[in-house]
Amino acid sequence: MPMDDVRKVCVLGAGTMGSRISLVSAVRGGYDVCVYDVSEEALRLAPERQKQMGARLIDAGALGQAELDAGLARITFTSDPAKAAENADILSESIPEVVEVKRQTHAQFDRLCPSRTVFTTNTSSLLVSDIEDAVSRRDRFAALHFHGGLGSLVDIMRGPRTSDETVEFLKRFARSIGEVPMVMKKEKGGYLYNTILGGLIRSALTLAAGGYAEPQDIDRAYMLVTRQPVGPFGMMDGIGLNIVLEAGQGLTRDEPEVTQEQMLACVRSLVERGELGAKTGKGFYTYPNPAYQQPDFLTGEGR
Repeated sequence: MPMDDVRKVCVLGAGTMGSRISLVSAVRGGYDVCVYDVSEEALRLAPERQKQMGARLIDAGALGQAELDAGLARITFTSDPAKAAENADILSESIPEVVEVKRQTHAQFDRLCPSRTVFTTNTSSLLVSDIEDAVSRRDRFAALHFHGGLGSLVDIMRGPRTSDETVEFLKRFARSIGEVPMVMKKEKGGYLYNTILGGLIRSALTLAAGGYAEPQDIDRAYMLVTRQPVGPFGMMDGIGLNIVLEAGQGLTRDEPEVTQEQMLACVRSLVERGELGAKTGKGFYTYPNPAYQQPDFLTGEGR
């Protein structure tokens, strides 16, 4: 589907992530957005949450008040699934991390949405293949995973039947709303950043649960060395401890783990070629001007 033909975004879930996705779609992308939720209370609270998010964008210099007001005017809210689905060009789902709930919801909207609608899930821990057979449009279904706060990374994770055309469409859509898309090579619960963050959180919880230190001291250790403004337990508070718990339970699945030898092989092949990193001029990057220091590195435009 050409981006010029995209007019309406249907967002399932009026919580924090649904509010964020609907806001950037309307404000940055200029799309009409309909937010659906079964909870009238969630729908009532969402507009104020979006105003607060918008104020942060203004404070960051990302947009002006007039742009925010125009974007907010393009967002509607409903508990009527048929109204939300009507004329939708792309659907973004951000409902609780319960696989059967997600499957049932996608199946419901698969029946209601136009055949052209591209379906996406914002799940943090489940796989596309956990959900995709609940819909008929499996070639037009993928994970489009946004991050908390106003960070610009969006993971795109295809399922076994996701078409190349759908992946390209989602890349263009992500860029149209000011996000930076990263396409994963294969399915992985936790995606990129969340997998890295999960390792940090697991290490912190191991130290606390093992009685090695109090959470505050673990955070202090991390913050003093990295000079970051928050440690892993503070990060968990920011994410929401219920979400941390849900994601941790969702990631407990019977899948082959990468062995220590496989991990070390990523490094061993470079060492065997004498590519030891900055001190030899080459490692994962080439020095003295590594790609990660270049202006276009974070946008991915230089690839």
